[in-house]
Amino acid sequence: MDQTIENIAVVRLSAIGDVCHAMVVVAALQKRYPTAQITWITGPVEAQLVQLLPNVKVQVYDKKSGLGGMLALRKALAGIQFDVLLHLQWSLRASLLTKMVRAKCRIGFKKAYSREKQHWFVNEFGDEPRSPHVLDSFLAIAAKLGVTDLTLPLSLTLPDESYGLPERYVVINPCASKVERNWSIEGYQAVVDWCRNKGLHVVLTGGPSASEKAIAEQLLAANVTNLVGQTRLAEMLTVLKRATWVLSPDTGPAHMATLVGTPVVGLYAHSNPKRTGPYCDLDKVVSVYEQLAEKEYGKPVNDLPWASRVHDPDAMQHISAEQVIAQLALLSN
Repeated sequence: MDQTIENIAVVRLSAIGDVCHAMVVVAALQKRYPTAQITWITGPVEAQLVQLLPNVKVQVYDKKSGLGGMLALRKALAGIQFDVLLHLQWSLRASLLTKMVRAKCRIGFKKAYSREKQHWFVNEFGDEPRSPHVLDSFLAIAAKLGVTDLTLPLSLTLPDESYGLPERYVVINPCASKVERNWSIEGYQAVVDWCRNKGLHVVLTGGPSASEKAIAEQLLAANVTNLVGQTRLAEMLTVLKRATWVLSPDTGPAHMATLVGTPVVGLYAHSNPKRTGPYCDLDKVVSVYEQLAEKEYGKPVNDLPWASRVHDPDAMQHISAEQVIAQLALLSN
């Protein structure tokens, strides 16, 4: 461990799930370097989560601000010479943004994992990740600073808001950021019916988009409370933390639940859950990715590139309600 490290910059702009992964790593970094000042450059929505980490300076960059926003960031940080910058994002925009930051050492992904030419913008590469998971790829970068141990759940100060919910409830977060990752309405309705028969109150969570609100409306029933579009991210974390379990496709709230220690049943078809699944609950995932990927590519998943995706637009419809309910039953006894 280099005791001379006093200023650390972290670049991870989006998305919510990946910011959650990065928060776990940054919390471990704080534990290893308790006196260092950490400045995290992130997006305006994601900043709602990052600011929950104690003693982290949040610097917001809105990608809509383009070059002007980058120059404003450079001006804001002009007086700081960072000892190290952790580049945790595969995107050319994020890489260009790192050039606005003065840093002696710039650590990015191991070259074999570099995408969008990230390796052009760093002067040191991370270690080999210990697993295919995105969180472990972030940890492999921080490992260059001696960070090897992670702690979950995180200790976060959250709003104390009950929303009038019963003491015991479960959460269904039905929508992902991309429509093709959504499961079927019929599947969710079957789960809601099963929950009613089990005496479980259901809380729906999600963002404020018209499509998410429309889907939530289709799932309303006597045992359902609809909070879709009604919570900020910190408030949603409170709801997730108090839940018995969370059911969600591959999207931000699934990983938010991991941050606060609530079991997650993730629904996966397009991406490999070993890479993007709920970090602590990979054993609870309901996935058809493996069979669909082998069908699409004609070879076993283990022989495919790290980030291979299934492109069948109806992939999520291969997940049956029976599969999901069987997994949920294990968490509800």
